Amino acid sequence: MSGLKPVVRRGFAGGGVATLLLAGLFVISGGFRSSTTLVLIGWLTAVGIALLLAGTRERVVVGGRTVGWPRLAAVGIGILAVGSGGFGLSQLRGFAVASGPWLLTVAGTIFVLAYFAWFALECWTGGRYLDDEMFAVE
Repeated sequence: MSGLKPVVRRGFAGGGVATLLLAGLFVISGGFRSSTTLVLIGWLTAVGIALLLAGTRERVVVGGRTVGWPRLAAVGIGILAVGSGGFGLSQLRGFAVASGPWLLTVAGTIFVLAYFAWFALECWTGGRYLDDEMFAVE
């Protein structure tokens, strides 16, 4: 068993708790007033639940099939990637095209989307480039 596995699992659990707390802050602040905030709350909740389950459960039964924690983490990170990419692209409307903030937002969005997509793929495949023992399901 890799020494990194417990660290990664605790990171997923902590990330799940953090995103659920962030979703809760949106709810407390009256987030049910606009549909955009409802989508944001739903997105953060889905990511938080998936990451929290990946960090705390070795296996989860979904629709009669047993799913290991790496696949659950991959789904959570994939949802995070799609949502953060969409959010980053939606922010581009507020800037003049090719201005400094516009270019910085594009670069940040592409980097975050690519990194999350790569890490989700690593979790899904059980570690193609990372240590495969880190993603072992016991």
